[in-house]
Amino acid sequence: MRGNDLQRDLSAPDIWEFSLERSRLRRGEARRPAAGASRFARGDRDLTDPEVWALSRSRSRRRHQAETATFESPARGASIAALLLVTGGSATAIASSLPGDGGKAKGDERATDDRAVPTRVAAVPTEDASPERAGRPAAARPAATGAVRTAAEVTPPKPPGGVRELQAAVGAPVDGSFGSATKRALKAWQRSHGLAADGVAGARTRAALDLGVGPTLRYVPAPKAKTRARITRTRAVAAVATRSGGGVKALQQKLGLPADGVFGPATERALKRWQRSHGLAADGVAGPQTRAELGLGAGSVLKRKSSGSRGGTGGGSGGGDSSVVGRVVAAANAIAGKPYRYGGGHGSFTDSAYDCSGSVSYALHGGGLLSSPLDSSGFMSYGAPGPGKRITIYAHPGHMYMVIDGRRFDTSARSETGSRWTGTGRSPAGYTVRHPVGY
Repeated sequence: MRGNDLQRDLSAPDIWEFSLERSRLRRGEARRPAAGASRFARGDRDLTDPEVWALSRSRSRRRHQAETATFESPARGASIAALLLVTGGSATAIASSLPGDGGKAKGDERATDDRAVPTRVAAVPTEDASPERAGRPAAARPAATGAVRTAAEVTPPKPPGGVRELQAAVGAPVDGSFGSATKRALKAWQRSHGLAADGVAGARTRAALDLGVGPTLRYVPAPKAKTRARITRTRAVAAVATRSGGGVKALQQKLGLPADGVFGPATERALKRWQRSHGLAADGVAGPQTRAELGLGAGSVLKRKSSGSRGGTGGGSGGGDSSVVGRVVAAANAIAGKPYRYGGGHGSFTDSAYDCSGSVSYALHGGGLLSSPLDSSGFMSYGAPGPGKRITIYAHPGHMYMVIDGRRFDTSARSETGSRWTGTGRSPAGYTVRHPVGY
């Protein structure tokens, strides 16, 4: 028990042997003396002995092989990658499984190592890391046969297909337009593949057609010919209205008058004064020359109407006008202040209240231009298309109104003037524009 003495002779070899033995016991290692190796574990090695150097080189080669884990072929690299997955990445397990000398240096069957050697395994390459050894650039060499790849690397995501890809898949003409022919072909394909034949390429149909993840493709009907024609006419009327110059209100604003939209005696007198002060003929009529001087732009001639209207609630032609237009205005004046009632004036021209189409029907009947009442949808095909010379009708399924000589006859005007007549215009967008033939 000399190793436990306080006064130890540190020059005695057995003290160091005892210390090494205790260290191995603490680490849980059993001493495994190898033949011919015990004398090299001590510090009194003869460095002139070739066997000492041979053992050192053997240990160095084994450490180098374990640390670098050189892979000589793609198949071997793949097997090591699989072994990493199985063993959980244990470096010791992989190092012990490497083929070769079984833990001994090649050419030295005597060499053993009685101490554990730390090992490290390099990352598993997917292709040869030394292009020069293969004799061609790295970009020209195929990837390793057994390389581990992710699903995204092996199969890139499929780009979503559109209408053309759908048409090609179902056998429809490939024109990029999802029309009725494409819908029929898709429905037939869906029926033959056990899907709901709705003619819509939703998520399930897209997956079955291998179109990738994308938007739902469905049939979009083209607008009917009548609808297209009505849209074209409406846009044309709107364009004309936009290009036209100002009306009575704009004239009154230029003259410094209250803009009520009624060309009455006060407007006529003010216009005559303005014309005299500007060297024009003082006739009280805003013709092309007067409009140009006032900056009103191109438009219709503005003048006082010879009407029997009262307080701006009457139409554009008076009751004394024996013409057809005059009779229409006279009839419109007769019911201009009547109450509004939905359906009023439809059962008979004579009623106590009128809606929009009933009011216009009554006025046109007074001028001999209509034999029986029409609703707003009926007026969409009345007369001739486009604006008239003096009477223009604007209609759509929900509402309609009439304009005579620039004055609007409309049930909505009752909230403005208390009458169905007003000088205020409204947008013709969305309305079918018609007129009585000849007017």
